[in-house]
Amino acid sequence: MSGLLSLCDVTVRFGGLVAVNNVSIDVQEGMIHSLIGPNGAGKTTIINTVTGVYAPTEGAIYFDGLPLAGVPPNQICRRGLTRTFQNTELFGEMTVADNVRVGMHSTAEYGIVSAILASRRCRATEAKISEKVAELLDIVNLTDQRGTAARALPLAKMRRLELARALAANPKMLLLDEPAAGLRASEIEEMNATLLMLRDKLKIAILLVDHVMPVVMGVSDRITVVNFGQKIAEGTPKDVQSNPAVIAAYLGH
Repeated sequence: MSGLLSLCDVTVRFGGLVAVNNVSIDVQEGMIHSLIGPNGAGKTTIINTVTGVYAPTEGAIYFDGLPLAGVPPNQICRRGLTRTFQNTELFGEMTVADNVRVGMHSTAEYGIVSAILASRRCRATEAKISEKVAELLDIVNLTDQRGTAARALPLAKMRRLELARALAANPKMLLLDEPAAGLRASEIEEMNATLLMLRDKLKIAILLVDHVMPVVMGVSDRITVVNFGQKIAEGTPKDVQSNPAVIAAYLGH
């Protein structure tokens, strides 16, 4: 256990199916660590286990030195670990700004009575939240769409909005599940620039799952490769690119 996020010999079984088999990963602070592999390799199962959707059958997971076993997803978020999804999970009827505002629920400093009475503390907190929303929309280049309904955005902007909402909880680490899926080349370049900015300027660690190699190879400090639920390789992008086991997993023997 040496990383900000550490998976230690994690196994996940669903009945007789072993989805993840004895996988260990350390994601260091201030790094972008990618998790790649063919379809069905176990990548999303790993993300879901880290975030409390599934419980590991064996092994342990630690975040910032504390075990995550049995911790519900909302409390994992409060600890500073947030995520995005393969399919965008936005509130389509709500505005772009309000979707980001929803992501700040874990940082609100007032309760329901204070909200009903519109207390001074409530008003002050809401003013801070509005400032933070504006800052996050600027980071993902969505300021001009703050009043637009989320469902009206094109896919690339939906993905940036989901990223902004994940950032709203002030995370120490982001878990991004295929943030570049469906994006065009110019949009991929913009996504790469955003991820590098989050690492370099905001000092947020990222565990990235994606099939889009221009993203994975363009931003990763380290890559872990899984296949059929098992880790088959780990290293720098250059190391992984030339690894025979990785080539076989993607292209066949």
